[in-house]
Amino acid sequence: MQENKISNVTIGTDPEFFIFSEETGKFVPVCGLVGGTKDAPIPITDKGHAIQEDNVMVEYCIPPASNVEAFIEDINFVKNYIKDTILTPKGLVPKYIGSAIFDFDALQTEQAQEFGCSPDYNAWTYGENKVSRDNMLLRTAGGHIHVGYDNPNADVSIDLVRAMDLFLGVPSIILDTDDQRRIMYGKAGAYRLKKYGVEYRVLSAFFQENDVLIKWVFEQTLKAIEFVNNGGIITNEDEIIACINNSNKELAYEILDDYNIEILQLEVN
Repeated sequence: MQENKISNVTIGTDPEFFIFSEETGKFVPVCGLVGGTKDAPIPITDKGHAIQEDNVMVEYCIPPASNVEAFIEDINFVKNYIKDTILTPKGLVPKYIGSAIFDFDALQTEQAQEFGCSPDYNAWTYGENKVSRDNMLLRTAGGHIHVGYDNPNADVSIDLVRAMDLFLGVPSIILDTDDQRRIMYGKAGAYRLKKYGVEYRVLSAFFQENDVLIKWVFEQTLKAIEFVNNGGIITNEDEIIACINNSNKELAYEILDDYNIEILQLEVN
């Protein structure tokens, strides 16, 4: 029996989200409201939950989870902490969406103009992803997925990123209503290699909206891992890339049907 390439898996995330004022009907920069930076996040527990500011968005991290229950619980813990202690007292609400347009006046601070994100890479071409900033009022929020595993290997991690495009990136085109973030970030195969494994950078902030989507992210990541461990082969990489980069929903349905991947059904209120 062949040994799994990916074993002893943990899954984490460091998602971002926007702040919105229902009174003014406008997005509010986080600058000065939450505190913390990428280099110095603020811990809110001694277990690995931390918060910070990233440009105009809130960002947080959770401890790596080995089961879906912990993944959901940890995300909700930090979301509720930020909402209850910081946002609600100021009459603000979170928005778990991929992009937002801010007023020009709201972006006239050094922090709002600072884009310190180090480059990520393309698992299909092996090249560095370039970022286009044609609309300086547009800001984007990511929902990066961190996969840790024993003895991480670059080739295995890249195979996993490609599989995650199939199991997460393609169906997200159907589930995520935002298509503006991909102008700048979240192109097909976006990743960074990490000491613990790999960071998948295609998804936006959308999955934080509810437990169904959070659970879906965890379980689809496990399916991508299973696909790699079982020697799964992707035969239509051009279609997958085109589907994600062009937000092509029709093509997404076709690809998922080809691989017999179930499409999550969300209740419409």
